[in-house]
Amino acid sequence: MMAGKIRGLNVVLLGRSGIGKSASGNTILGKEAFKSKKSSTSVTRDIAAESGMICGRWVTVFDTPGLFSTELSDHEIQKKFLKTFQQCESDSCVFLLVIKVDRFTGKEREAVEKIEKLLGDERLKKTWILFTRGDKLEDENMTIEEYISQSEPLKKVVQKYDKRYHVFNNKTKQPSVQARLLLEKCIQSLKDAPVDRLSSRRIVLLGKTGVGKSAAGNTILGWREFISVQSMSSVIRVCSEVHATVSGRSVSVVDTPPFFDTQMRPEELVTEIARSVYLSSPGPHAFLIVLRVIDRFTEQEQKIPQMIEMMLGQEVFKYSIILFTHGDLLEDEPIEDLIVENRRLRHLVQQCGGRYHIFNNRDLNNREQVNDLLQKIDSMIAQNGGGHYSNQMYEDAQNFRREEEKQRLRHEENRRREEKQRHEMEKVRAEFEANRSEQERLRAERQRDEEKRRREEKQIQEEMERVRKEMEERFRAEYEAERSERERLRAERQRDEEKRRRGEKQKEACVCS
Repeated sequence: MMAGKIRGLNVVLLGRSGIGKSASGNTILGKEAFKSKKSSTSVTRDIAAESGMICGRWVTVFDTPGLFSTELSDHEIQKKFLKTFQQCESDSCVFLLVIKVDRFTGKEREAVEKIEKLLGDERLKKTWILFTRGDKLEDENMTIEEYISQSEPLKKVVQKYDKRYHVFNNKTKQPSVQARLLLEKCIQSLKDAPVDRLSSRRIVLLGKTGVGKSAAGNTILGWREFISVQSMSSVIRVCSEVHATVSGRSVSVVDTPPFFDTQMRPEELVTEIARSVYLSSPGPHAFLIVLRVIDRFTEQEQKIPQMIEMMLGQEVFKYSIILFTHGDLLEDEPIEDLIVENRRLRHLVQQCGGRYHIFNNRDLNNREQVNDLLQKIDSMIAQNGGGHYSNQMYEDAQNFRREEEKQRLRHEENRRREEKQRHEMEKVRAEFEANRSEQERLRAERQRDEEKRRREEKQIQEEMERVRKEMEERFRAEYEAERSERERLRAERQRDEEKRRRGEKQKEACVCS
């Protein structure tokens, strides 16, 4: 895919102090636009931008503060550089690394390394080396190639830029010719450069229904591509991807189905989120977790990061930014106050490395908010070592999720098995307890029966003893009565016998007398 037609062109001049950077800007524009003088300190303290029509093309040149300036710290220069990058990349842009034809010393190498670090890999592909003081080469009857070959460090630098270099003679009487040749080279390289998907910015939008997710995608693109309505019902059911050139760079935006869509099964959402990763192959640079600034961060919102982590793994938050929509409703209230006041929201922002951004989705023409977002994505990528969320990370997350699911199923199976064993043990214990209780009942019943039997036997024995004693007493009484009667009868017979004998004696006495 080829880049589109180049209309306006932004040119950014970079380099250390005192190398003819501002003079080169004047040469390009064909006028004394920038203050220029020979000095070891930077003449340019702030970003200076001047424009002009060159060969039918509107060209804006950005002159930047020089490195190693005694008046500006490296941090101040870096802030100014990043501001320049944001401003100039809204259109086609080239960067000119200005090096003076002179000895390529350690200072020059250090300056080049600092600039390359600031630019990053993507911008380096649109960077040219601009050698100044070409008149010195003419004086020494030397070509630029011969000059480069004399310094091994410089040769390595030029090779890194794939021989993208040009020479300026700032004293020439025909500055417009060399400026035109430089611009033609730069413009042709922009036209010929294929859109490299590996270095493009790939963005995936995540969020629930009604938060302005699709509208945020339209804001990034700068036109209405994704279907967006103010509704709590879902607009999309499948992932949708759009490629565009945004602020002079290739950007792909993937809109995903919303979370908590009642018309989608959970497995369908998981499938579409997986598609969003593969649509962004070899992987998204940024996941934008979209929230509305006016929404309370409820338990439902709290589930969103849990769902994202479940589907994409814990690594996903290294590549995530919270995107607040409807920023116009904040009025003068700082978003930081809302974050600090809500513990759950604060935790989510912390999960995403403290990264967040605010969009006014109603203002599609506000490209500054988009440029700021892309800059935050660039910073996040730099923090991640220049990498992106990869398909492999997704596969690892899915493998981890599957392994967790297997473990969960194993735990569930073990739990069910243990539960079954516990139920069986409880059943056995219950049966044992029932048997034991029955045995206890039977033993108690036998004991009661035995006690009853013993009581009955005792009663019988007592009754028999009573009867025995009663009979014995009766027998004794009858015996005594019988004995007494016999004694009485014996005594009576004895008396009768004595009476009889006395009568006989009396008779005998009478006879004898």
